[in-house]
Amino acid sequence: MTKRKIRTAAAAILTAAVMLACALSSGCKKAEEDPDSLKVPADTILLAVKKDQTSPEAGKELEKCISEYIEAFRKAEPDIDVSVRYYTELPKDTAGIDCMLLGADDMLLYSASGLTDAGQYLQFAGVSEADIAGGAVRVAKVNDGEPLKMIPFNYDHAVIIADKAAFGVAGVSLPDSNWNLSSFEGISELLTERRDGVPWSGVYMPYYMNSVWQYYCSLLAGSYLVDGYFNFSADNAVGQAIERMYSMYTHNYAYSPKLSTSDRCCAMCFTYACAPGRNNFSFETQKKIDYNPGKRTEELVSEGNLLLLPLPSSDDGKRTGVANTDFIKGFAVPKSSSKQNMAGKFAAFSLTEEGQKILVKHYGGIPANRNMWGNDFWRTGVFSGDNADRALIGVDEGIRDDFTAALKGDNDIYNKNIRMRTVFSAVMVRELGSSKGFDRFIRKLAVFQTDANKVIDGKVSSYSRE
Repeated sequence: MTKRKIRTAAAAILTAAVMLACALSSGCKKAEEDPDSLKVPADTILLAVKKDQTSPEAGKELEKCISEYIEAFRKAEPDIDVSVRYYTELPKDTAGIDCMLLGADDMLLYSASGLTDAGQYLQFAGVSEADIAGGAVRVAKVNDGEPLKMIPFNYDHAVIIADKAAFGVAGVSLPDSNWNLSSFEGISELLTERRDGVPWSGVYMPYYMNSVWQYYCSLLAGSYLVDGYFNFSADNAVGQAIERMYSMYTHNYAYSPKLSTSDRCCAMCFTYACAPGRNNFSFETQKKIDYNPGKRTEELVSEGNLLLLPLPSSDDGKRTGVANTDFIKGFAVPKSSSKQNMAGKFAAFSLTEEGQKILVKHYGGIPANRNMWGNDFWRTGVFSGDNADRALIGVDEGIRDDFTAALKGDNDIYNKNIRMRTVFSAVMVRELGSSKGFDRFIRKLAVFQTDANKVIDGKVSSYSRE
């Protein structure tokens, strides 16, 4: 029997013994609840993975992906074994865990002091930081100038989905990848007109309000912060950027996919399906909503009518992007691990060609490793044909779609970020959705501004997972 088979058999016997002991003892906790219930050998790292609870099928697909990845890694590193533990929520205490598969949001729970510098492990994959998509690097660092907190293996950022057929019916020329904000807004207005009584939805930004308002603030004001704090005054660049965004919304050029007056809330997706000027309200049937290309990506792909375009640049050529932070995944190594070098090799394997193929196939998005962009394995579905190349435009300009820039260096960045997002969403739901005028909206947005600035200064308590 080989060394690997002996280890595998021993692990199986140990697992069976623990399960039998649990069955005989009513006081025994599940492995998820008791990190010490399964001891791992010295040549084995313990990987923590958050369960996919969206459906039983999705959970099985995740486990299949992780098993395939581990099997490929073991072939490359035969002296390192991997044991997996799945969690409903990743534990705040990382004791006993050697590596974690994280979303970029969950990473904030550990980023202040609990994770090693992941950049030191890139050598194991034969890549450097320059080989990783710039937006992915920004997300994995939390803030510019910090070390990598995780090794990202995929990337996703806000793009515009366009329906080629809608442009043809409306008699509007398809834009190219160099379009700017003014041309984008002009095209949006043209595409919201009715043609022969049919509402045509030509362009769509399938992300929530953080992508939209941060895009406007970053593009037109350089940031959503003024001297490190929130300031939405109507007379500064940030306030003026918000006003331009608000104008798109109140002219029915930008609103949520849920279009009833009661449901028009904080999503702030760019959806263009209604005639403008109906007293700021939209009355659309589900059939008309379904013209929204963001709801019809598979159909548009099959028709050959799906066109991905980068976010428009500013009129003077500046480009900005917003990363879909929660979608981006990666591996991190806790400082508490006694097997950091072994875990680092496992994390870095995600950037190898084989690791990228396995993980991106399951998680989707753009491969984080630039060297993989010319490969075909990810150029499917919405990335078919030239769409993949257009999706790569602006890949280095992406910023996080949350409030971490306001909390740089804060040890409670996870909880404070959640509070800011919660309060901001509440204001956007009540005030942006009601569309009672920009002055009122700015006054109400000041409610968030006051709360957020107090959070930055540590003067109000924040949400806590505990």
